[in-house]
Amino acid sequence: MPLDTKTLSPAIKALVLEAAGEGAEGMKRVAKVLHSRALLPRWKGMTVDQIAEQPKQFSGMARTDREAFLKRQPAQVTDQATKAMTDAQTELKGKPWADHYMTQALYDGPLRPLWANKMKIMERHGGHVFLKE
Repeated sequence: MPLDTKTLSPAIKALVLEAAGEGAEGMKRVAKVLHSRALLPRWKGMTVDQIAEQPKQFSGMARTDREAFLKRQPAQVTDQATKAMTDAQTELKGKPWADHYMTQALYDGPLRPLWANKMKIMERHGGHVFLKE
């Protein structure tokens, strides 16, 4: 039975779209970015769902095949994403961590955005680099 994507929150959708291939640990790190942003003044008063829906923040949310991709995912992936959201919030303990991330290929390549040069690398994990302003 295909996944009913209408029941997924925007934050869970973002985690799956951005990091399903990174497994539970990769999704947890992306979830930590969402939760970290919610703690920063720029995003004050916004929920992680509202942050996930902001334009040009999570490229997976702009995929033209977004719904089809989500429907192809096994329930295990969305279960991992849900757990990742909870685990990330618990691990942060109200203190922001990385608030941006990108693929390692983009970060290490010639097309790295200039804004990334002004950020501190918090961690490299799987195919992502996690950055903090």
